[in-house]
Amino acid sequence: MTTNFRITIKGTEFEFISMNRVKLQAFQIFVLFEQKKVRFHMQVDDNDPERFYITDPQSCPDVHLSLEPTFSEAILQKGLAVPAT
Repeated sequence: MTTNFRITIKGTEFEFISMNRVKLQAFQIFVLFEQKKVRFHMQVDDNDPERFYITDPQSCPDVHLSLEPTFSEAILQKGLAVPAT
């Protein structure tokens, strides 16, 4: 099962909301930018299941586009719920 999570990079918080509760496939990412909540999407690369990419770069603030590899790694590390023991 996937999970929603938040990460902070250089003082900016990003909220990741899973769009598929069963497997890592797509996420909405929310960030406060210029006093507005902005949303963009990332999804798994069909040719490389270990990579997520920004599907709509025009929706992502330019200042955050270079963080795509960091966002992808965060999804891979934090996007799956850890089973309770």
